Amino acid sequence: MKLQAITPDIYLLVSAASTILFWGITCAIAFENPVEAFLNKILSDAKKQSAVETQLLEEKSEILDAMNETIEMNNYILSQVKDVVYNIRAEIKEIQPLKEVLEKIKTELNALKRELKNVEGKLQYPNICLACGKPVLPEFNICPYCGETLKPVKEQVIPLEKYR
Repeated sequence: MKLQAITPDIYLLVSAASTILFWGITCAIAFENPVEAFLNKILSDAKKQSAVETQLLEEKSEILDAMNETIEMNNYILSQVKDVVYNIRAEIKEIQPLKEVLEKIKTELNALKRELKNVEGKLQYPNICLACGKPVLPEFNICPYCGETLKPVKEQVIPLEKYR
């Protein structure tokens, strides 16, 4: 009823004005979209957080560099230790036959020592009792062990001409 009282020119003007007003509000909302503003705020906060983390990482980069150098040095030292262990194993493999030869030499040396003691004993006590077989000093005429009379054993030297 009140609408019928409005003239078409006023209706057109009011319609155009309200359309422009609503179009302006729509554009304002479109340019200042709250969702977009919210996302932009989240992105800016994330950038700030990333900047803080980057700054913290840069501050701690010296520690990370030192840790990296330590790891590299430990790797180098470990490789040297590995080489030394490999060389020691190779040398041990070479030493094993030498150890066996050394044991043989020790055994032969002990046998030679026993033989030397026998020779020294024979040189010290050149006479042996024929009855009991014990060594007797050359100045004894009677065996102190069995009482047998000792006969001096004289070595006969055969001249070379008679030997032939």
